[in-house]
Amino acid sequence: MAKNNLRDKLDGNELDLSMMSLAEVPVKEIALLPRATKIDLSNNQLTSLPSNFAQLLGNITQLELGSNKLKEIPANFYKLHNLKHLDLYNNQLTDLPLSFCQLRSLKWLDLKGNPLNPSLRKVAGDCLNQKECEAAARNVIAHLKKLQLQMEAEKQEQLKKEKEKEEARARVEEEKQAKKRAEKKAAKEKRKAEQRALQESQKTAANGTAGMDKQYSAMPKPSPLALKHKKTKSGGWSLLSWVNMLLLLTLLGLSGAGLYIYTDGDLTPDGITAALPHIIENANILANLTIEAFQPENLSRTGQAVVEAVSDSWATLQEVTGDLSIYTKPVIENVKQGWVWLIEVTLLIYNWIINNIDWESVFAAITSAGTFMYEQWLVVYEELRKNEALMSVIATIRTYTAGVEEFLGVMWGLLWERMCFIVDYVQEEGPGVVATVKEQAAAALHSAKQSIEGLVM
Repeated sequence: MAKNNLRDKLDGNELDLSMMSLAEVPVKEIALLPRATKIDLSNNQLTSLPSNFAQLLGNITQLELGSNKLKEIPANFYKLHNLKHLDLYNNQLTDLPLSFCQLRSLKWLDLKGNPLNPSLRKVAGDCLNQKECEAAARNVIAHLKKLQLQMEAEKQEQLKKEKEKEEARARVEEEKQAKKRAEKKAAKEKRKAEQRALQESQKTAANGTAGMDKQYSAMPKPSPLALKHKKTKSGGWSLLSWVNMLLLLTLLGLSGAGLYIYTDGDLTPDGITAALPHIIENANILANLTIEAFQPENLSRTGQAVVEAVSDSWATLQEVTGDLSIYTKPVIENVKQGWVWLIEVTLLIYNWIINNIDWESVFAAITSAGTFMYEQWLVVYEELRKNEALMSVIATIRTYTAGVEEFLGVMWGLLWERMCFIVDYVQEEGPGVVATVKEQAAAALHSAKQSIEGLVM
């Protein structure tokens, strides 16, 4: 709508845009007429007000919006600070925004003919005369302000509850951490007490076994000549030499395979340097697991589990064959005594190793040796790379081995796929197969027991 057309509708400070079938408000055009403080937009087809309505038309004092199809009022409608008279008769409003209560200059309000919610309809009243419309403005603003205060209070209460829950969770977590620290401290104190007890038992055992040294010293020692490897008549290697060489080659092969896997086949200095931290990390993890496995309490639990497993197996055997305890009880007692003695000796040896060997120095020496070997390998590798003849031979060999490497890669992929299939099959079908085997074994044991009982009777 052109500005000149709007100016024709302007009479003093009143702008009459009623009954023009407007589907939207020409806000920008109206804003160009600052004298228009009383605007009549009634009897049109308005379904909503633009978001910039209140921002651009803040000088309005009277607004007629009756007999439209408005479904809601914008949340920023409160920016019409000068608005005193508002007619919203016969629209489709069900509620008003809580910010509507900030219209401090509003003195007259008509909301009849709208499907308002019951509480707002009761507050707004009928607005059948000047007095009722003025009361509607006061009551609606007071009602919305009360709701706003309640909502803010509820929000603050919710924030307070969330803060209390967060503090409670923090306290629980702190208690858990404190409990863990206390348990670790108690376990540490327990280990110290056990070590002190072991040391005391070692002293006692040392005093009791002092007389056994003479017996051990009386045993004949093997002569140095008896430890020498015998050579074959032909002057070749002995069987033990071949076994040692085979073990050495196996160890070197496993080390090379592990290095190849860690570097993803990149055996260049850069590839080995990139894989070295991962190798050291895994070596430290393996060392820690080994130390943990040889802790006295873990060894004791392992021994106890073995004893319980043997006892359960023996009880099952007795159910099938009858009572054989008169024959086996002495053997079991001796085995138990031997096992207890073995555990004690193992613990003594372990404690001696822990107390007399500086594992940090051992690890440092191994690390230094590995670093030295790695540095030497880099030097050798660089020297070999400078040898053009050797590199030419390697390049020639690679042209012939490329097909073999590709074939091995394909075969490895097929083997890996088959292994994954087998693992999946075992995970899915394994429990059922184990249950079937258990049932068949139980049936076989029961049949054997009946046969033995029939022979005895």
